Amino acid sequence: MKYSQFNSTLPYEGKTALFNSFNQQVIFLENELHDILKAAIHEGIGGLEQVHPEFYSYLIENSFIVDSNVDEIDKVRKLSKEVDEDESKYILTINPTMNCNFKCYYCYETHVKDSKMDGIRVEAINKFITQTLSREKMEHFSVSFFGGEPLLYFKKNVIPIIDHLKVESERKEKKFAITFTTNGFLVNDDFINYFRNNNLHATLQITLDGYREEHDKVRFVSKTKGSYDEIVKNIRTLLLSENFYVILRVNFTEKNIQSCLKIVDDFIDIPKEIRDQKLVVDYHRVWQDYKTDDTANIGLDATEDKLKEHGFNTGGMYSPDNVKNSCYADKRNSATINYNGDVFKCTARDFLTKNRVGYLTDAGELVWENDHLNVRMEAKMKNKPCQTCRIMPLCNGGCSQHAIENAGYDYCVYQGDENEKSRVVLTKIEEIVQKTARAAN
Repeated sequence: MKYSQFNSTLPYEGKTALFNSFNQQVIFLENELHDILKAAIHEGIGGLEQVHPEFYSYLIENSFIVDSNVDEIDKVRKLSKEVDEDESKYILTINPTMNCNFKCYYCYETHVKDSKMDGIRVEAINKFITQTLSREKMEHFSVSFFGGEPLLYFKKNVIPIIDHLKVESERKEKKFAITFTTNGFLVNDDFINYFRNNNLHATLQITLDGYREEHDKVRFVSKTKGSYDEIVKNIRTLLLSENFYVILRVNFTEKNIQSCLKIVDDFIDIPKEIRDQKLVVDYHRVWQDYKTDDTANIGLDATEDKLKEHGFNTGGMYSPDNVKNSCYADKRNSATINYNGDVFKCTARDFLTKNRVGYLTDAGELVWENDHLNVRMEAKMKNKPCQTCRIMPLCNGGCSQHAIENAGYDYCVYQGDENEKSRVVLTKIEEIVQKTARAAN
């Protein structure tokens, strides 16, 4: 038998937490038991059977100790393949335009003025939807509108696609979902009434760049008019409608993280049962502001703790589950179609034609150039540092985009920092503790 590669031990409230990142289970050890375990790890885990047979059996039953012949990396590889090759779901991302009503300094996209999807492209996408829904194993189709700002041409380019998806899904008895990644400024009565009148639901990811003053420095209508108040008003309207869910993404920097707690004040009066069901506050550090120091992270921890105290759901940036819940671009059944028919996988890169990996034909067929789809599907699980990493089942070496861009190089998305990995583990432990507490109540 051997001690699992995916085990971590961390101090937790006067005890030692033993966490396994593959099973995502935790047990809390008193000091004496932890000392026994440390000695067994050092001297040979098999000796634990003689010292404490009950403890030894428990660790085997819960896979903290595994058979020496078990290839733990291969277990992760098989699970990853099972998830990424799932034929029952399709995730289609559509950029109706690459134009935007804001010019945020951190945006990586090239905005193309007057770019919008023409009728031929809309029809080609609808043909692709019909063909995909006709697949025997297809059960669920998700369409996500991205960009650019997808609400700029909502009536002309988005509604015809949603209408078609609804009709075809119902005709073929398949499930479907609709999401938007939007700045939220253009949400209006026409948008809300469309979903209300058609008995449709949608999830919107909407971004705030800190509290009002900081946000309005980044996202403004003019030199004298910001956008914070309008966006907050629109989010509140969405939450109070039966048809929408909101992921509130807060883009933070070292300078604005301390003020982000004030955002709570603008939503605290919305009934908690609505916030529980329809709102998640998710923090992401602006990539240009990334530093190795922990200043902003300390502020983030404090802010998230206070948000939870006020009864808000938060999406922890240190809580990856990239094998079981891999990135959309890691999945074979996913594609991103630009307004001009260019096809991509990842939405976190510039949508220039020179970067495309395929294209959509007028007949609604996806053509992958240079066998890109198969190349991407085989890209992960080859990075040497991942082979010995304790959080590999959580991190997955990042995503397939990381793997492709770093092919032939040894890399770590946490820069090999064991403290950062422990931070991930601690977040997972706290999630388990909180879930157990809620279940008990």
